Amino acid sequence: VLQVPYESPYWYQRALLSTELAEVFAQAPLAPNSVAHAHIREAYARATGKATPSSGSRATDKKRMPGEEDDCPICYENMHKEDPKKLTFCEGCGNGLHLECFQQCALVWARGKAKPTCVFCRSEWVVAGGVKVGSSGGYINLASAAGLSPQRDTSSYYHGPRRGQRYYGYQDYGDLF
Repeated sequence: VLQVPYESPYWYQRALLSTELAEVFAQAPLAPNSVAHAHIREAYARATGKATPSSGSRATDKKRMPGEEDDCPICYENMHKEDPKKLTFCEGCGNGLHLECFQQCALVWARGKAKPTCVFCRSEWVVAGGVKVGSSGGYINLASAAGLSPQRDTSSYYHGPRRGQRYYGYQDYGDLF
């Protein structure tokens, strides 16, 4: 089930340490009852603000740490040797800027009801806790992460009796929608 290789020394041990168990489970294939793909689970973790640096593998690979000549595009202060916790990075281009500067810009964008964009590449900025979980009855629409349309398909819904219309042929629903 866990597909531990026969050459592994874990086969002959009576008990495993917690670090050894973690290694076995890390190398194990996904459970068959795990329905969501890994990138959808990552999108959910980002939307709820529970994303960890290790879970967002694509985002951490793209981070470009500022060099000696790099300045923050908002406050124009040097960002070289800045604490990475004080920086935020675009998921599109990987460029960074001061977290405090970005938060100030995000407040201005929110007042204008605009979505924050990267000041370098103009792609939409993905905020870790960016989705208001309670905004739609506590539901989060992850259709775009799964590659689906966010609009609900109602073509197969029952629309009640058709009051005098024929039961075959073209169905004209008129002003029902």
